[in-house]
Amino acid sequence: MSDGHGLLTGKVVVVTGGASGIGRATCVRAAEEGAAAVVIGDIAEHGRDAGPSTAELVAATGIPVTHCPTDVTDPAALARLMAVADDVGGVDLMVNVAGISDRIALLDIDVARLRRVMAVNVEGTIFGAQAAARSMIDGGRAGSIVNISSVGGMRGFAMASTYSASKGAVRTFTYALADAVAPQGIRANVVLPGQVDTEMLRVEMAGGSPIRIPLGRKGRPSEIADAVVWLGSDLASYVTGASLVVDGGYSAVI
Repeated sequence: MSDGHGLLTGKVVVVTGGASGIGRATCVRAAEEGAAAVVIGDIAEHGRDAGPSTAELVAATGIPVTHCPTDVTDPAALARLMAVADDVGGVDLMVNVAGISDRIALLDIDVARLRRVMAVNVEGTIFGAQAAARSMIDGGRAGSIVNISSVGGMRGFAMASTYSASKGAVRTFTYALADAVAPQGIRANVVLPGQVDTEMLRVEMAGGSPIRIPLGRKGRPSEIADAVVWLGSDLASYVTGASLVVDGGYSAVI
């Protein structure tokens, strides 16, 4: 276990899409920061890249971990995910990472592809947040919900119009979510990564687009996880309804 700062000590952390990429990095960082338990919600147990599963990586830190097969487009599956979290104390930090990309020209978009992107990226986030909020409220816990959007949710990309639309919806939904759960002491924020070196970027989006990044490189999944951990920690106790852009400066320049 690497040295952390105990930012999530005692907190039960649930991460959808936790089998790979940003989700996997978030699970590992949560364990390193002293989470009481990590619950992974993902259809798959292993990501597309080789190596140990997220559950194995978290278990190696000594933190209790459970993988719960979860289709985020199914509210009943998300309810079961919350029940698993309830068994270890109840969710304190919910991180909605699960998402898919869709590299397609505007004139080639069809109903099935559009609905699939919206179902996973938008409905999965909304129902994931709803399930977590319900669990927190029922358990009297003033928890935190962090959603993952994208700089694509505030900037447009010609070959990713459905993805941009879905991530824009995640961003604005989070603002409404923050207002809805604030009376119960629950915070809700959204992280907007830029290009991050994940399997999804390398495979589904052909390595990304030729954009200028002031810091001169793609981000690492662990760097997005660091932002998530901070938002879920008590250091961000007065932060809600905020968008945290983690993109190496890309969106700040023309």
